[in-house]
Amino acid sequence: MARPVSALAALLDPAPDGPDSFTGAANGPAGKRAYGGQLAAQAFTAACRTVTPERRPTALHVQFLRGGDAGEPVGYDVERVHDGRTSSSRRVLGRQGERLLVSATALFAAAADGPRHAERLADPGDPGSLPSTGPIGPAPALPPGEVDIRIHDRRDGGEFVRDLWWRVTAELPDDPVLHAAAAVYVTDIYGVDPVLAVHGHSMTDRSHHAATTDSSIWFHGRIHADGWNLLQSRSPAAGGGRGVMTAGLFDAGGVRVATLVHEGQAVARAPG
Repeated sequence: MARPVSALAALLDPAPDGPDSFTGAANGPAGKRAYGGQLAAQAFTAACRTVTPERRPTALHVQFLRGGDAGEPVGYDVERVHDGRTSSSRRVLGRQGERLLVSATALFAAAADGPRHAERLADPGDPGSLPSTGPIGPAPALPPGEVDIRIHDRRDGGEFVRDLWWRVTAELPDDPVLHAAAAVYVTDIYGVDPVLAVHGHSMTDRSHHAATTDSSIWFHGRIHADGWNLLQSRSPAAGGGRGVMTAGLFDAGGVRVATLVHEGQAVARAPG
């Protein structure tokens, strides 16, 4: 059976307004806070559209500066910081009007010979044995029925670990940029929740004000968003109203294809 045409693909790929400017589509009711993963993914794709295809993305670093309106499009301006013989760097600023929402840096490099290895999980698990739970709370900006998410929380030697399996179930073009952008988009869903889960809380219980403030992802191999991927995350440290989540992104065979770090707010709400 053919997969449905993907609204997600259009959402991830901002429309060009000029050589270095793009407009990302809105996806949410007006007045609702824009989803950070959407802003990061659109900024990433905008940067990718200004380099030649043989230069693959190696890293993305995003600072979330202000909340945006989910019902409004976002304009992205790309600065061509560097184009060397084998590498490129781009800076992206995302705005709604004069309001600066995100600042991102994307790095690219041409493939070269060198050492090659990747962590491989001995037993990545079977997402088919888990219920299709969706996100851990109301899904921000997720096109209905286009992303299958299955979550299993566990304690590994006393340490909290979240296994979040995901795959895009709608049609995606055979474009490595859009598959990587889908990973950026999905993996920010309640990205700092493991910080709270260590202490028995969640972003959905409203006990804390929690949101991603800074996000980084390093790409080690091609991501296939239309197959199963495992985001395995934990929180090594928190304090002073901030916490860090570190994660590995693995393909269905348990091979690491990306590494992520999210830092975010985790501030206790006043009683009442």
